[in-house]
This record gives sequence, C-alpha cells and structure tokens, in this order.
Amino acid sequence: MENKFNYSFDDEVVSKFCYDIDKKKIITYFTGYTDLIEQKRFLDRQCIFTIENWEKAKSKVGDENRFFDLDKNMGIFSMILYVKLEEGGLEILVNTLDDRYITLIFTNVDINFRIL
Repeated sequence: MENKFNYSFDDEVVSKFCYDIDKKKIITYFTGYTDLIEQKRFLDRQCIFTIENWEKAKSKVGDENRFFDLDKNMGIFSMILYVKLEEGGLEILVNTLDDRYITLIFTNVDINFRIL
C-alpha cells in the first residue's frame, strides 16, 4: 500500500484511542512512529494521528462486500495496519481490541499528525 505521508505507524500498537461521534473526530495515540523521509527509521516519540470533519464515513468488517455506516462496525483500535490517502478520501485498515479487521473510508476528511 503506497504511503503518501512522511511518517508511518503501521503495525504500531495504539496506546490511547478516542472517538467523538458528535464532532466527527477520531484520535489515536502511539508511543512511536517511523520517519519515512529524513531518518527512515523508527523513532520512539509519542505522537497523535487525528481524523476529523469528514463528510461521509463508511466501514466494513473483514472481506464483506458492502460498506455500512461508520458506527455499525466501530470498535476500539488496537493497531492501524495501513493508511491510504487518495484524492478526496482516506482509507485505513484497523485491528480492534475484539480482534476484528475493519476497513474505514472517509470522504472530504481532515487529517493531522503531531509529535508530542
């Protein structure tokens, strides 16, 4: 999966997870990330990945053929397995604490990555 970001936290365990239904905001905290540009290695620095203000959000579990509303399949993230950013949209595959693999797609979404 092509990563158009300067960072990656693929397969890193989520240390904190927040989902605000009303504000359309998902915040995931990590204890480290991989710098893909400058140092090209894992950095043991806390960071936050935020997804918010989406126009539409859909989800599906495993190999289901159909996407449903985000809330139908939402669970607590234990890992983000990949993040794919394309024009107008974001796709992520997550593993949840109850061991489900959920694909989430967001359209017209704001994303932010911040190092603490």
